[in-house]
Amino acid sequence: MFAKLQSAANRLADKLLMRTIRRLAAKPMPPGVVVKARPDGIELSGKRLKIRMINDIELRNIGK
Repeated sequence: MFAKLQSAANRLADKLLMRTIRRLAAKPMPPGVVVKARPDGIELSGKRLKIRMINDIELRNIGK
């Protein structure tokens, strides 16, 4: 009985995670920043991204 409940909860959690990943990947990004959706999250890439994440409020708040 609990196995079915756990399985249903896991499926729901996976759906919510993928929906959030797709939402973040679909957000418009600043020029030069590329977003890729992955099963375990999103991948940001771009030139000098580490410094830009610190200086650019839009990149800093990407998950919000």
